[in-house]
Order: sequence, then structure tokens, then C-alpha cells
Amino acid sequence: MYLDITNDGVTLQEPERLNDLYASYWERLGPEQLAAILAEHADAELLPDRAHVMIPVATLRRLAAGRVPEGWDADFEKMLAYAKDKGWLSEDGRAVRAHLERER
Repeated sequence: MYLDITNDGVTLQEPERLNDLYASYWERLGPEQLAAILAEHADAELLPDRAHVMIPVATLRRLAAGRVPEGWDADFEKMLAYAKDKGWLSEDGRAVRAHLERER
């Protein structure tokens, strides 16, 4: 799954695909614009390295609601457990780190 970031907001693409999580943008967006769009539309945070974002788990669940197959919740929990093992989950477990990619 990936968070698609545009001037208009964010959408979650391919929510059923739980083996890859990243954030992506096509448009020419600077760091300040990205940070503002992420904060306003996803309650997410652009990290200081500008190469990663922290996305709230609740946001991912909200954006995936009604669009995923039965059993998705259990698989999503497995993805979060994997992220925790890799150090990609916040200490409180409420947000997950994702790589930020600019598509060309």
C-alpha cells in the first residue's frame, strides 16, 4: 500500500497490498508543502530527513475502510508487528514510518 500525496490531499492506494508501505508524490511539492498536506489530510508528519514520513496507524485504517478484503485487519496487524521488529513503528505503536518517494 502507499500514500499518494497531491496538492489536493492524500489517498491510500492498493490498501490490500500489505508487503510494502511507502508514501509517494508526483507533483513538484517542496518540503513545506509536503509537510502541510500530510499534516492537514493524514495527520502524518514529514520527518526531518525529508526521506520518510510517520503515518498514524489510525489514518491507514481509516483510508482503507471499506476497500479491503476480509481478514485484512489480521494481516495489517502482522505488517505492524514486522514494522515494530524493524524499528519502523513509533514507541507508542500509533504511527509507522514509511519511505517517501518522488515519482518521475
